[in-house]
Amino acid sequence: MQDNKSSLIGKLSFFKQGIYKLEEQTTREYELLLRHKVSDRFIFPENLFYDLIVDRKEHKRYIEHISQLLEQYFSQSQDIYWLNLEYQELYYEETLDFLKNFKYKKRLKIELTERIPVRRDNPYEELVPIEAIKAIKEMGYSIALDDFLSGINTFETLYAVSNLISRVKISIVSLKKILPEKEAEHLVLFIANIISGFEKEVVIEGAENPEMLLRCSKDWKQQSYYYSIPQSVEKMTK
Repeated sequence: MQDNKSSLIGKLSFFKQGIYKLEEQTTREYELLLRHKVSDRFIFPENLFYDLIVDRKEHKRYIEHISQLLEQYFSQSQDIYWLNLEYQELYYEETLDFLKNFKYKKRLKIELTERIPVRRDNPYEELVPIEAIKAIKEMGYSIALDDFLSGINTFETLYAVSNLISRVKISIVSLKKILPEKEAEHLVLFIANIISGFEKEVVIEGAENPEMLLRCSKDWKQQSYYYSIPQSVEKMTK
Protein backbone atom coordinates (compact mmCIF):
# COMPACT_ATOMS: atom_id res chain seq x y z
CA MET A 1 0.00 0.00 0.00
CA GLN A 2 2.83 2.41 0.90
CA ASP A 3 4.64 1.76 -2.40
CA ASN A 4 1.39 2.29 -4.30
CA LYS A 5 0.76 5.60 -2.55
CA SER A 6 4.33 6.71 -3.24
CA SER A 7 3.75 5.92 -6.90
CA LEU A 8 0.58 8.03 -6.89
CA ILE A 9 2.40 10.93 -5.23
CA GLY A 10 5.04 10.78 -7.95
CA LYS A 11 2.36 11.24 -10.61
CA LEU A 12 0.91 14.40 -9.10
CA SER A 13 1.43 17.55 -11.14
CA PHE A 14 0.13 21.10 -11.31
CA PHE A 15 -2.09 22.93 -13.71
CA LYS A 16 -2.24 26.72 -13.64
CA GLN A 17 -5.07 29.22 -14.06
CA GLY A 18 -4.49 32.88 -14.72
CA ILE A 19 -5.45 35.70 -12.36
CA TYR A 20 -6.39 38.86 -14.26
CA LYS A 21 -7.45 42.42 -13.79
CA LEU A 22 -10.64 43.24 -15.69
CA GLU A 23 -8.97 44.91 -18.64
CA GLU A 24 -5.94 42.61 -18.89
CA GLN A 25 -5.56 40.37 -21.92
CA THR A 26 -2.49 38.54 -20.60
CA THR A 27 -1.04 37.75 -17.18
CA ARG A 28 2.04 36.27 -15.53
CA GLU A 29 0.19 35.48 -12.29
CA TYR A 30 -1.37 32.07 -11.74
CA GLU A 31 -2.91 29.79 -9.12
CA LEU A 32 -1.40 26.32 -9.01
CA LEU A 33 -4.03 23.57 -9.15
CA LEU A 34 -2.97 20.11 -7.95
CA ARG A 35 -3.99 17.42 -10.43
CA HIS A 36 -3.81 13.65 -10.95
CA LYS A 37 -4.47 11.89 -14.24
CA VAL A 38 -7.44 9.50 -14.25
CA SER A 39 -8.07 7.88 -17.64
CA ASP A 40 -7.80 10.84 -20.03
CA ARG A 41 -8.73 13.51 -17.47
CA PHE A 42 -6.76 15.51 -14.92
CA ILE A 43 -8.70 15.99 -11.68
CA PHE A 44 -8.06 17.11 -8.12
CA PRO A 45 -7.13 13.93 -6.18
CA GLU A 46 -9.48 14.54 -3.26
CA ASN A 47 -9.19 11.19 -1.47
CA LEU A 48 -5.45 10.87 -1.99
CA PHE A 49 -4.85 14.42 -0.84
CA TYR A 50 -6.82 13.86 2.36
CA ASP A 51 -4.65 10.80 3.08
CA LEU A 52 -1.52 12.89 2.52
CA ILE A 53 -2.74 15.65 4.81
CA VAL A 54 -3.55 13.41 7.79
CA ASP A 55 -0.57 11.05 7.47
CA ARG A 56 2.63 12.88 8.44
CA LYS A 57 4.94 10.38 6.73
CA GLU A 58 3.04 10.60 3.45
CA HIS A 59 2.87 14.38 3.70
CA LYS A 60 6.66 14.53 3.88
CA ARG A 61 6.82 12.57 0.62
CA TYR A 62 4.29 14.91 -0.93
CA ILE A 63 6.25 18.02 0.10
CA GLU A 64 9.46 16.53 -1.31
CA HIS A 65 7.68 15.85 -4.60
CA ILE A 66 6.08 19.26 -5.04
CA SER A 67 9.27 21.06 -3.98
CA GLN A 68 11.03 19.40 -6.92
CA LEU A 69 8.20 20.34 -9.27
CA LEU A 70 8.22 23.96 -8.13
CA GLU A 71 11.99 24.28 -8.41
CA GLN A 72 11.62 23.10 -12.01
CA TYR A 73 8.74 25.45 -12.81
CA PHE A 74 10.41 28.53 -11.34
CA SER A 75 13.74 27.84 -12.98
CA GLN A 76 12.08 27.76 -16.40
CA SER A 77 9.81 30.83 -16.24
CA GLN A 78 9.40 34.20 -14.56
CA ASP A 79 5.75 33.66 -13.68
CA ILE A 80 4.21 34.30 -10.26
CA TYR A 81 2.52 31.25 -8.74
CA TRP A 82 0.08 30.99 -5.83
CA LEU A 83 0.32 27.67 -3.97
CA ASN A 84 -2.59 26.33 -1.91
CA LEU A 85 -1.72 25.20 1.61
CA GLU A 86 -4.13 23.62 4.06
CA TYR A 87 -3.97 24.89 7.63
CA GLN A 88 -3.21 21.29 8.66
CA GLU A 89 0.03 21.50 6.69
CA LEU A 90 1.17 24.45 8.80
CA TYR A 91 1.40 22.13 11.82
CA TYR A 92 4.04 20.03 10.03
CA GLU A 93 7.68 21.06 10.27
CA GLU A 94 8.45 19.94 6.72
CA THR A 95 6.04 22.53 5.31
CA LEU A 96 7.81 25.45 6.98
CA ASP A 97 11.22 23.95 6.16
CA PHE A 98 10.24 23.77 2.50
CA LEU A 99 9.10 27.40 2.47
CA LYS A 100 12.18 28.55 4.36
CA ASN A 101 14.57 26.88 1.93
CA PHE A 102 12.73 27.63 -1.32
CA LYS A 103 14.85 29.79 -3.62
CA TYR A 104 12.09 31.73 -5.37
CA LYS A 105 10.26 33.34 -2.46
CA LYS A 106 9.52 36.57 -4.35
CA ARG A 107 7.48 34.73 -6.97
CA LEU A 108 5.85 32.02 -4.86
CA LYS A 109 2.75 33.21 -2.98
CA ILE A 110 0.64 31.28 -0.47
CA GLU A 111 -3.13 30.71 -0.40
CA LEU A 112 -4.53 29.37 2.88
CA THR A 113 -7.49 27.13 2.07
CA GLU A 114 -10.70 26.94 4.04
CA ARG A 115 -10.61 23.38 5.38
CA ILE A 116 -10.63 22.89 9.15
CA PRO A 117 -7.46 21.19 10.51
CA VAL A 118 -7.88 17.56 11.53
CA ARG A 119 -5.13 17.72 14.18
CA ARG A 120 -3.91 20.88 15.90
CA ASP A 121 -1.71 21.86 18.83
CA ASN A 122 -2.12 25.63 18.96
CA PRO A 123 -4.09 27.37 21.75
CA TYR A 124 -7.74 26.31 21.90
CA GLU A 125 -9.03 29.82 21.30
CA GLU A 126 -7.08 30.15 18.03
CA LEU A 127 -9.01 29.03 14.98
CA VAL A 128 -5.85 28.92 12.85
CA PRO A 129 -2.12 28.59 13.69
CA ILE A 130 -1.21 32.27 13.97
CA GLU A 131 2.47 31.73 14.79
CA ALA A 132 3.01 29.56 11.72
CA ILE A 133 1.29 32.11 9.48
CA LYS A 134 3.41 34.86 11.03
CA ALA A 135 6.55 32.81 10.37
CA ILE A 136 5.60 32.41 6.69
CA LYS A 137 5.08 36.15 6.33
CA GLU A 138 8.44 36.84 8.02
CA MET A 139 10.09 34.57 5.44
CA GLY A 140 8.95 37.08 2.81
CA TYR A 141 5.86 35.39 1.37
CA SER A 142 2.63 37.12 0.42
CA ILE A 143 -0.40 35.33 1.88
CA ALA A 144 -4.05 35.14 0.81
CA LEU A 145 -7.21 33.75 2.40
CA ASP A 146 -8.81 31.40 -0.13
CA ASP A 147 -12.57 30.81 -0.54
CA PHE A 148 -13.53 33.48 1.96
CA LEU A 149 -16.70 32.67 3.96
CA SER A 150 -16.22 28.95 3.33
CA GLY A 151 -15.03 26.53 6.02
CA ILE A 152 -12.75 28.17 8.56
CA ASN A 153 -11.99 31.28 6.47
CA THR A 154 -14.58 33.44 8.23
CA PHE A 155 -14.60 37.08 9.30
CA GLU A 156 -13.22 35.93 12.64
CA THR A 157 -10.22 34.41 10.89
CA LEU A 158 -9.84 37.51 8.71
CA TYR A 159 -9.67 39.72 11.80
CA ALA A 160 -7.15 37.36 13.43
CA VAL A 161 -4.73 37.37 10.47
CA SER A 162 -5.52 40.74 8.92
CA ASN A 163 -2.03 42.11 9.54
CA LEU A 164 -0.45 38.99 8.02
CA ILE A 165 -2.29 38.71 4.70
CA SER A 166 -2.45 40.87 1.59
CA ARG A 167 -5.24 39.23 -0.43
CA VAL A 168 -8.71 37.73 0.03
CA LYS A 169 -10.28 35.44 -2.58
CA ILE A 170 -14.06 35.14 -2.83
CA SER A 171 -15.58 32.29 -4.84
CA ILE A 172 -18.99 32.65 -6.42
CA VAL A 173 -18.90 28.92 -7.21
CA SER A 174 -19.35 27.84 -3.59
CA LEU A 175 -22.07 30.44 -2.97
CA LYS A 176 -24.07 29.29 -6.01
CA LYS A 177 -24.39 25.89 -4.36
CA ILE A 178 -26.61 27.41 -1.68
CA LEU A 179 -28.07 30.53 -3.35
CA PRO A 180 -29.72 31.41 -6.66
CA GLU A 181 -27.16 32.82 -9.11
CA LYS A 182 -28.29 36.45 -8.87
CA GLU A 183 -28.29 36.37 -5.07
CA ALA A 184 -24.83 34.77 -5.07
CA GLU A 185 -23.52 37.49 -7.39
CA HIS A 186 -25.01 40.24 -5.22
CA LEU A 187 -23.47 38.73 -2.07
CA VAL A 188 -20.03 38.38 -3.70
CA LEU A 189 -20.02 42.03 -4.73
CA PHE A 190 -21.22 43.09 -1.28
CA ILE A 191 -18.47 41.08 0.45
CA ALA A 192 -15.82 42.29 -2.00
CA ASN A 193 -16.63 45.90 -1.16
CA ILE A 194 -16.28 45.12 2.55
CA ILE A 195 -12.92 43.43 1.98
CA SER A 196 -11.70 46.43 0.02
CA GLY A 197 -12.30 48.46 3.18
CA PHE A 198 -9.70 46.29 4.91
CA GLU A 199 -7.20 47.51 2.29
CA LYS A 200 -6.75 43.96 1.02
CA GLU A 201 -6.47 42.94 -2.59
CA VAL A 202 -9.64 41.22 -3.81
CA VAL A 203 -9.78 38.28 -6.21
CA ILE A 204 -13.16 36.99 -7.35
CA GLU A 205 -13.22 33.37 -8.50
CA GLY A 206 -15.72 31.82 -10.87
CA ALA A 207 -17.42 34.95 -12.21
CA GLU A 208 -18.41 34.23 -15.81
CA ASN A 209 -21.42 36.51 -16.23
CA PRO A 210 -20.35 39.57 -18.29
CA GLU A 211 -23.01 41.70 -16.60
CA MET A 212 -21.58 40.89 -13.17
CA LEU A 213 -18.04 41.59 -14.35
CA LEU A 214 -19.13 45.06 -15.44
CA ARG A 215 -20.25 45.73 -11.87
CA CYS A 216 -16.86 44.73 -10.43
CA SER A 217 -14.29 47.30 -9.45
CA LYS A 218 -11.40 47.55 -11.87
CA ASP A 219 -9.10 47.22 -8.88
CA TRP A 220 -10.32 43.67 -8.21
CA LYS A 221 -8.76 40.70 -9.92
CA GLN A 222 -10.62 37.83 -11.55
CA GLN A 223 -9.96 34.10 -11.88
CA SER A 224 -12.39 32.02 -13.91
CA TYR A 225 -13.01 30.07 -17.08
CA TYR A 226 -14.22 33.35 -18.58
CA TYR A 227 -10.58 34.43 -18.68
CA SER A 228 -8.62 31.19 -18.98
CA ILE A 229 -8.90 27.41 -18.86
CA PRO A 230 -6.40 25.69 -16.53
CA GLN A 231 -3.37 24.38 -18.41
CA SER A 232 -0.57 22.03 -17.46
CA VAL A 233 2.39 23.95 -16.04
CA GLU A 234 4.83 21.32 -17.28
CA LYS A 235 3.66 21.66 -20.88
CA MET A 236 3.81 25.45 -20.66
CA THR A 237 7.36 25.53 -19.25
CA LYS A 238 8.93 23.04 -21.66
